Amino acid sequence: MTKLDDQYLHIFTPAGMWGDQILNLFASHYHMENMGKKGLILHTGKDLFASHHRHYAPIESDILKFWTTFDFVKGILFDVNQRTLPEDAANSNYEIFPFLDFPYDDDYKCDLANHIDFSLFPDSSLKVSGSKVAVFQPISLKNKPPLLKNDFICEWELSVNQLIAKGYTIYMIGGAEDTKDCDALYPQFSGRKQIINLMGKISMFEAIDLVMNRANFVLSCDSWSGWYGIASRVKTAFCAGPLIEDGTDKKYLNLIKNKDIFYMDYSSKKQQADTSISQWINKNA
Repeated sequence: MTKLDDQYLHIFTPAGMWGDQILNLFASHYHMENMGKKGLILHTGKDLFASHHRHYAPIESDILKFWTTFDFVKGILFDVNQRTLPEDAANSNYEIFPFLDFPYDDDYKCDLANHIDFSLFPDSSLKVSGSKVAVFQPISLKNKPPLLKNDFICEWELSVNQLIAKGYTIYMIGGAEDTKDCDALYPQFSGRKQIINLMGKISMFEAIDLVMNRANFVLSCDSWSGWYGIASRVKTAFCAGPLIEDGTDKKYLNLIKNKDIFYMDYSSKKQQADTSISQWINKNA
């Protein structure tokens, strides 16, 4: 069929998985500019495929709100369902650009926070203090494959101590469902005056604002906060999980650039990764 041509780049992205959102938008923003387009049109559906758990789930309405805060997102069309993605893309009135299949410049630099209108975020009473602010997401196992969960668990003792030695106030974040895991695995972080525990106490929008607008450093497990720190050019140390380590999820890593401001090691390496990250913090934070 003949496709309509307009001034926008059209992409498909499911409205779920917060980390995927910033990766998809970061890469698509590059391609949009490189192709001389004036904005993005997001094509999506009303459910999504949770790949690690192999089932379909409803979309997250807050992600739709998040999309509308980007100055280059010009529209959202509900015409492509992930269940029937090839057929729906072929039948769409517009050419859907397959950004996952297009590598791009490893030296590309962009602060995506400059393209977000944070005033559109829900009102927040979160107070942040300290001249050097680090955001720390120690664990996130909710969407991880059950058989691989142990390899997603990071060691953090040396890295956290290095941030404290550098004079950082550390804001520890995560969902309410992560609190029990954090208490069991990292009891040494509880009650330390330099660590403010916000796990389960703030909204996703407040956490995004904290990472992209207020942090001077991000220390993250294999979860969304690492990607958002990198996308906003905040110095970031990221402990990637086994699916990136073995190449399964390499295509997602290839969506993000700003390679001059982040360091990555692998959670399966446990203390060895903690040591290398702490050394990078010592030299770069």
